[in-house]
Amino acid sequence: MVIYEDFTSFIMTDQHQHGLLSEGFARNWNENNFLGFEKKESVLYAIAQHDRAWIDIDESPIWNDKSGAPYSFHDYPIPIKLQFYRKGIDEIENQNQYAALLCSVHYTNFFMGMAEDHRIRRYLEDEKKRQTKLFDILNIKQTDMELDFHYQLLKFCDNLSLFVCMQEAGALDSGVHEWFKNGIKQPFEQFPEKNFQVEWSSCHEIIIYPFPFNDDFEISVPIRNVPKNLISKYGIEDAYHKTPIHFRTVKIKEN
Repeated sequence: MVIYEDFTSFIMTDQHQHGLLSEGFARNWNENNFLGFEKKESVLYAIAQHDRAWIDIDESPIWNDKSGAPYSFHDYPIPIKLQFYRKGIDEIENQNQYAALLCSVHYTNFFMGMAEDHRIRRYLEDEKKRQTKLFDILNIKQTDMELDFHYQLLKFCDNLSLFVCMQEAGALDSGVHEWFKNGIKQPFEQFPEKNFQVEWSSCHEIIIYPFPFNDDFEISVPIRNVPKNLISKYGIEDAYHKTPIHFRTVKIKEN
């Protein structure tokens, strides 16, 4: 679950819906700057499905007594999270091996420098075996430039979707989440800038520079503003399901 809070509510977005939003960004990427176009549908599938591991988890949100908030993707218990990460990538691999390779690389990079935890170490070992198998089946090298571009595109669209979901629409200055105060890292050779500057110009518009897309476009994601008093009355799971969905719709514009 992607979560932030205000005085009265926890604003909650299903992780898989955030993933589908990520794919909306990728579909609008400027085709002139898309490497390995013959793999585009596999890449879009990977981006859309990269957080499908959370589908079952997010069906039943749970409370974190330590933080006094619902568990989010950021602090969810490691053993459960790793179990579902494996399940999600297994499901993707059953549909598209290249997409599974991209998602496996994406997930393992989350845990770089954390292998002192034996549970994470085992997960990384298992995913490295999966990657080795898929590199062999797909006849791709780890240094493949197209693979790196596709992975960076997944990561960029993931971050841009989080920008939409992790803070108030229209957030400025101190209201901007700490992850995005310096923009979003720019890893693509097509652009000379070090970062994408991403800013809310209003509650309904986001400006991006450099602009990597074909044209201006709109995206939308379902969100629930779960009232804290409803949580106190019913508990987090029931309160979540009693809260109606609304859609955050944003126009993405060139500076």
